[in-house]
Amino acid sequence: MKDFRFRRLERHRTGGMRGRMELSYPVPRSPSGKIYQYSPNADAVPRLFLIGDAPADRAIAPEHRQRIRREPGAGETVCPYSGHVAPDDEFVHFADIEAIKKQVEWEAAADIEDHLAAMAKDFNRRQPRNSFISIKMDFKPSRRPRPLTIREDLLRDLECDVCRRAYAVYAIALFCPDCGAPNLALHFRREVALVAEQIALANGLDASRAELAYRLMGNAHEDVLTAFETALRTVYRHLVRVRLPVRAEALCAKKEIGNAFQNIDRAREKFGKLGIDPFSILTDDDLGLLRVNIQKRHVIGHNLGVADEHYAELTQSEQPGETVTLIGEETRRFAQLCLQIVTNLEPQLLVDRQAAAASGATTPDAGSARGEHAC
Repeated sequence: MKDFRFRRLERHRTGGMRGRMELSYPVPRSPSGKIYQYSPNADAVPRLFLIGDAPADRAIAPEHRQRIRREPGAGETVCPYSGHVAPDDEFVHFADIEAIKKQVEWEAAADIEDHLAAMAKDFNRRQPRNSFISIKMDFKPSRRPRPLTIREDLLRDLECDVCRRAYAVYAIALFCPDCGAPNLALHFRREVALVAEQIALANGLDASRAELAYRLMGNAHEDVLTAFETALRTVYRHLVRVRLPVRAEALCAKKEIGNAFQNIDRAREKFGKLGIDPFSILTDDDLGLLRVNIQKRHVIGHNLGVADEHYAELTQSEQPGETVTLIGEETRRFAQLCLQIVTNLEPQLLVDRQAAAASGATTPDAGSARGEHAC
């Protein structure tokens, strides 16, 4: 066996001796070229995300410097769900490790089988012809197929608007996994764009399909509040864990939060514990429009669009039993107001803002039209 070599494995050799090689294998990639990552932070539900490539010529604009948590590039990764920063190796997905182990095992076994097949062939070639005794070595390879690793892309595919790194997450995340900049508004702009597309589809249907158009418009309207509620709840839980860690378990409990972020007053009460009023930038008229549309969503989602007494009293328009009116432009305005609130809330995710809040310092509420203070 002195001539035996692991020829397949040697293609991946980066160091060591032939009998004890150091190997390097590329991790599996999704169809779009992204790599699975798994956050080492157990609180970062759902932990899985994907990270792709970044342009070679990218640079951080001076006005974005205060937003980043780290200089983008190799070395460290930022959990997009929690902001936890750790070495790249800690984010390696366990399934990738197993996939590479299977690949090494398959290639090693294939190299051994190739060697045994060559030995059998050589042995048979060296046997004398027309001998009284005939000996033949027969070797049957296992023919195991090469391990196949499949990685799927997540639906929410983004590019950081600060460092231009491509990544994918589940619906709502808070940070870029490369530079660590808050990306909440980036996510919500995607929601607004999808809502606009739904409205366009509804408006494009002719009168004979009015019921379907109303259903599409209703889904678009519901999606605005669903995305808005998710964004507020995600930010609230993150900030509570960072600023009020002792009370986090109690304040972030599912029973404690419930559907509080579907209601302006209850959402204000929750964020008030952090010294934040997400709605402070709205005018009275905008706040009124937000209230009406939040209530309209409940009517659409729970009452098939039929106005009840509470909604009729709030709007002074539709009567109980009537179908509520859905206008594309109003839904767009509803989505833009929610985006305005989310964008104003995003600076609270900055590291210096969190540190100041945790220490009890008062910092200005960035983006507030009234010059109010958040902490």
